[in-house]
Amino acid sequence: MAKWIMEILCILLHLFEGYCVQFFFRRVAKPKLSVKGAEWTVGIIWIVIRFASEVIFAEMNSTMLVMRLIFSTIALFIFCVCWYQGNILLKMFMTVQFISLSELAFWVGYSLIYIGNIMTDLLVYEGDMVLMERLPVIVGIVSCLMIAFMEIIQGALLFVSIRKIVRSYHYGEKGRIDKEVVFYLFSAVAGVLVAVLIRLLVIVVKEGDPVLLYEKYPVLYLIIPMIALVLLGAIVFSFCLYQKMVVLQEERAEKIILENQITQMQSSMVEMEHLYDGIRSVKHDMKNHMAVLQNLMQNRCLSDSSGEGEEIQHYFDGIYQSVEQLDSKVYTGNTVADAVIGSKFSYAVKQIKGIRLDAGSFILSDAVTIEAYDMGIILNNGLDNAIEACIRMQEKRPDEEIYITLRSFKAKNMYFIEIENSFDGVALFHMDSGLPISTKEDKEVHGIGLKNIRKCAVKYGGDMDCIVKGNKFILSVMVKG
Repeated sequence: MAKWIMEILCILLHLFEGYCVQFFFRRVAKPKLSVKGAEWTVGIIWIVIRFASEVIFAEMNSTMLVMRLIFSTIALFIFCVCWYQGNILLKMFMTVQFISLSELAFWVGYSLIYIGNIMTDLLVYEGDMVLMERLPVIVGIVSCLMIAFMEIIQGALLFVSIRKIVRSYHYGEKGRIDKEVVFYLFSAVAGVLVAVLIRLLVIVVKEGDPVLLYEKYPVLYLIIPMIALVLLGAIVFSFCLYQKMVVLQEERAEKIILENQITQMQSSMVEMEHLYDGIRSVKHDMKNHMAVLQNLMQNRCLSDSSGEGEEIQHYFDGIYQSVEQLDSKVYTGNTVADAVIGSKFSYAVKQIKGIRLDAGSFILSDAVTIEAYDMGIILNNGLDNAIEACIRMQEKRPDEEIYITLRSFKAKNMYFIEIENSFDGVALFHMDSGLPISTKEDKEVHGIGLKNIRKCAVKYGGDMDCIVKGNKFILSVMVKG
């Protein structure tokens, strides 16, 4: 009876391990097949792998124990390669990390067998006759309780460790890990190697009979779980520490970009101030021009026959040309928006031949409560992305129409800002954030602009969306108007 109970407990542990591996892998990678329940496949496969390893390598000796571990690791890795998207480093990380956590959790819990052995020895050597008659039943009950307690400890450690790693996992692009995998794998590989070493040494042969090393050196019941627990903590701690470093690096990059944007906005404001100073100067000079015109009229120089009417016409043309050169041609109702759009449009004209620019439908009324700084963040980032997309579009498809259009409108109590531009039609999106993945090599620094736009939108009770329609990309920012 006790044997059957232990088998059931073992099955329950394998089922729980299957849940844990599924819980871990679904956060890190995505299955290649988009079918219902695909994420649960790894849990089922792991259960099959565990039972297969115990059947194939059923003999209880050190070599067979190591072969079980090697078989489970290789089988899980092959499954990851075939089943999940992402690079080979990601699948190596998933496999080694889980195997290491499960092995170390096992060896921490295994020390509880020592407590069961002590209790059994007490019953044998100090029990009365009544207990001795029922000793096999009592030993079976104690063994079952110790196995159950051991597996509870093992399962709890495994789940808590994986949950901690999953919660701290912060990586921009799901399904891909690059050079940082080396940092993750140092402690994980150390954990696997320690597990292999323990499996090799745990059973020794004495006078032809297998003997547990624990029985020869009982202190190992304390030393081995301590080593396993320390390594388990090191794996989790190192992973969480690196993830915090990633977050800090992203925040640092965002801070640098925001500082650059502030500098650009200050430059745009200075440019706009110079423009307005010029306009005020022209307006002042207009008084003198009008005075000259008045003198000409008084001197009766308006006769066509004398040719002075044509001279006056040329004079007026010069005035209009002077005003036209100082005119920004962008009137949104907001000084910052005029400066940013005017500056970005001027840059776009210089970089992209034949580009069509239109901001005629972009109007900022007094009812819009967006602060000038936040409006500058939205327009700077949005137009920068649009210009970059148009540059790539012209390189790939020089014969296609290239344009950037800004518009705004109000729907109920929401105010919408849309930046539409032509692009090459190639866009990949993050699984978690829904934002386009930057096409630049330095993805940690680039691609932050859209995050900043979303932060501004959320600040005003709205959100941001990216819409792709063929070769048309629309950035839509919604805020409460």
